[in-house]
Amino acid sequence: MNKLKIGGILSQKGLVMLKLLGIPNQPGFAGRILTVLGEENINLHFIAENEDIRNRGNITICVSDDQETKALSLLREHSQDWKQITLSSEEHISALTVYGPHFREKPAICGKMCSTLGLNNVNILGMSTSISSICCLISDQDYDKAYSALLDVFELP
Repeated sequence: MNKLKIGGILSQKGLVMLKLLGIPNQPGFAGRILTVLGEENINLHFIAENEDIRNRGNITICVSDDQETKALSLLREHSQDWKQITLSSEEHISALTVYGPHFREKPAICGKMCSTLGLNNVNILGMSTSISSICCLISDQDYDKAYSALLDVFELP
């Protein structure tokens, strides 16, 4: 089997996924939330944002498990229009990131990563990409089989 060449795989276990669903989809709202967390030295290991069918925003972030309580407290304290916002958290999350270089010249990498995880019965809980990386959130319990499966399809330097 021909493996796809990549720059490497980054990973982190023991994260907490926080979801803010139904936030006002307006300029500056996400910036206010992310700034509050940053000013309190809460490091964000993952960020994804999208718009839902109701034209409301949804933000998914990951923080270290030791910062969960503080992050949840800050989000509750600083979120406006709270009646329409749902805040949830999920513990025991891992992030697996496949990185480049030159992913724009290799369109098969994202599909290969996602299909490999799926074939190994690993559910992707969140995903974000950049020009040189693809990050998938999975359950900590799936980490070992997911990492091993990725090593089977990607060639590391």
